[in-house]
Amino acid sequence: MGSVEELEKLTKKKFDDMSIHRPWIDKIIIEKQGKKYKRIEDVADVWIDSGTASWNCLYNNPKLIKEWFPADLVLEATEQTRLWFSLLQICSAVMFDKSCYKNVFTHGMILDYQGMKMSKSLGNIISPYEVLDKYSADILRYYICQVSAGENINFSWEDIKTKQRNLIMLENIANYILDLERQAPKKGKEEIEEKWILSRYNSTLKKVTELFEEYRLDETIGEIEKLFISLSREYIQLIRDKSQENSAVLETLKEVYLGILKMFSTICPFVSEHLWRQMNQKEESIHLCNWPKAKTGEVDKKLEEEFSLAFKIIETGLRERDKAQIGLRWPLAKADIKTEYKLGKEIQGLIAQQLNVKKVELKKGKENELSVSLDLKMTKELEAEGYAREISRKIQAVRKEKGLKKGDLIDLKITTDNELKENLAGMINYLKERTNSKRIEFVDGKSLPDGNDFEVKGKKITIVFS
Repeated sequence: MGSVEELEKLTKKKFDDMSIHRPWIDKIIIEKQGKKYKRIEDVADVWIDSGTASWNCLYNNPKLIKEWFPADLVLEATEQTRLWFSLLQICSAVMFDKSCYKNVFTHGMILDYQGMKMSKSLGNIISPYEVLDKYSADILRYYICQVSAGENINFSWEDIKTKQRNLIMLENIANYILDLERQAPKKGKEEIEEKWILSRYNSTLKKVTELFEEYRLDETIGEIEKLFISLSREYIQLIRDKSQENSAVLETLKEVYLGILKMFSTICPFVSEHLWRQMNQKEESIHLCNWPKAKTGEVDKKLEEEFSLAFKIIETGLRERDKAQIGLRWPLAKADIKTEYKLGKEIQGLIAQQLNVKKVELKKGKENELSVSLDLKMTKELEAEGYAREISRKIQAVRKEKGLKKGDLIDLKITTDNELKENLAGMINYLKERTNSKRIEFVDGKSLPDGNDFEVKGKKITIVFS
């Protein structure tokens, strides 16, 4: 029977809510064309209801069947492979001789940190509300949805904290962009760093779009995550010194960041919405935006590979500095790099800048060889620049403490020993530029009773400015 109305029509009787249930319904007999029909007491497996769920509500309308069948996706836990998924296939094969779904996505179980099933008797149950209340719904989604399809997860509070740190990083990028906007950088043009991050963004967007369209949902998060970590730790690190002088940096940062938020809104809808509203965009909500389209013309795989190698070289070079216990502010004469690959002059310049060396020399290496050898010899000129960098950093910190802005000029007085004064004589213009000083004067220590004192490599230095 499809309905109570159909039953009443066939029996010419009226039924209330009680009489359509057992045992009363079992007494009802339908007479049709000389035959008698009554309800069969045995019931087909209830899984058959589920097995026909994807099409039985569409069955009487060929138009709907054509439009909505088969389903794009079924998603359930792995045990449904032998239950719901198989019944869906069996029923669909009987009725239509084809599959009733195009894609399957399964998830596993959440186990405790030792891989044991959570149980009240073992006392190892973690409620989702513990994560929600302490961290947030977004962090729980971000953590759980990245688990490989069909695999169990050993719950880890440390992994939850990592996801929290990543979201703080995402917010810090927003703060950096907003701060740059307030400074209104001068008009500039795209350079190699911008071309690289735009290529990286568009190739990631293309891949994430394809993964979503193929319902490889668990694989999307890692790609988005790698992109915004790269934006923070690599791109912003590369452009920090020029960001206030070139508007192309701000434009590139915003384009990539807003695209990341649109992708990430599928994973962390609340955080993405919060950050989107800070960006003062036309669309009231990020969830009203269209999915971004990748600009394939901006993808340069060769450039991405060169930058990937450059970052490995920089990482290796920084390790060599750590071994020699030479801080990054102290310039070195040269870095000898052995690799099997070629690197363009611009990339070599970036490596020299990040390693703070005056010169980079590329030497042909064996297959898979990568080594960085630094010239650690400290000349008088290099040492002078190192001191100037350290002193500039200290002065900038004091300027910030006193609430000075970038455009505020100062008159600076410095006192130190005669040897360092002589060494810094050629670095006056450098110090002026780095500290925004109109005038710099080296004076006797007795003249600076209220100055700021600090040490650089055992040298006592005092500064005061107005």
